[in-house]
Amino acid sequence: MNGQFFANQDESIYSSRGLKGVCFPVREDHLTPALERELEETCRILREEGFEAAWRKIPWDGDLDAVLASGEEERLRTLYMAESRDVLEDLRDRACPAAAWSHAGNREEDLSAAPYLIEEPALVDADSWIKIWQRERGLPWQILETDRLLVREFTTGDMEAIRALYDPEAVRFLEPPGEDLDREREILRSYIEKIYGFCGFGHWAVIWKETGDLIGRTGFSLTGREDGADASFGYLTRKDFRGRGLTMEVCRALLAYGRDVLGFGLVCAEADPANLVSIRMLEGLGFSRCGSREGQVRFLLDLGAEGAGTF
Repeated sequence: MNGQFFANQDESIYSSRGLKGVCFPVREDHLTPALERELEETCRILREEGFEAAWRKIPWDGDLDAVLASGEEERLRTLYMAESRDVLEDLRDRACPAAAWSHAGNREEDLSAAPYLIEEPALVDADSWIKIWQRERGLPWQILETDRLLVREFTTGDMEAIRALYDPEAVRFLEPPGEDLDREREILRSYIEKIYGFCGFGHWAVIWKETGDLIGRTGFSLTGREDGADASFGYLTRKDFRGRGLTMEVCRALLAYGRDVLGFGLVCAEADPANLVSIRMLEGLGFSRCGSREGQVRFLLDLGAEGAGTF
């Protein structure tokens, strides 16, 4: 999504200038003819997917300067795939986006410091390369797009916009963020690191494409398998964007995402008995009442049931 359509957002989130290329620095003592062939084939596939791709031999003295892209911007737009511990540590010390890859000649290397370890890079698709790079750059993943909305991960810069979602009507039924903005940002930072990083899903930001404004939050959370559900579903739309069908639009898209991408079968949700708008929304999405808990009406939706494919 080109950044020019999101004038109110930080350019680094939506700019079309994303991942440019993938580079494989290889220690000389690990390099074999078979590994060279594997690297050449991997780079060929990456180029077909639209990336710049190359492998570089690291000299015996371990100096990385000869293999790094020239200029800070080029280095930041390159994902470096380390295959040795010392190279990985050096790349991370230099703040270069770096993951690790495993091959027949480096099985004894300790690459545990890398958040991503890839064994067959030739099989990795373009979207996964981009997402690995985004995670290393601290950029949010784009989850999906509808006609009017875009769903992406939150960033700590969203905190003020998140607080603006909680008007008096919303706080009747939902607990708003606290008054200490710095503390709330730290909580959000931890959520981004631990929930997005570990689970691969969570609650996400809903963006109005026309302006780039954050106008809602929606998504899934872990349930502890109550009622056999795989996840709990929830949503909130900013007051001035309610009544336009936007909540239904994004919820339908996300439930389909939960089924088709995340593999969820049974999803639960809750609503306050007095929140008639939310109850009607859940029923309109196909959720069925299944009792109550702690004063909340409980709902379940079987995403694999007949008719769920209409999302």
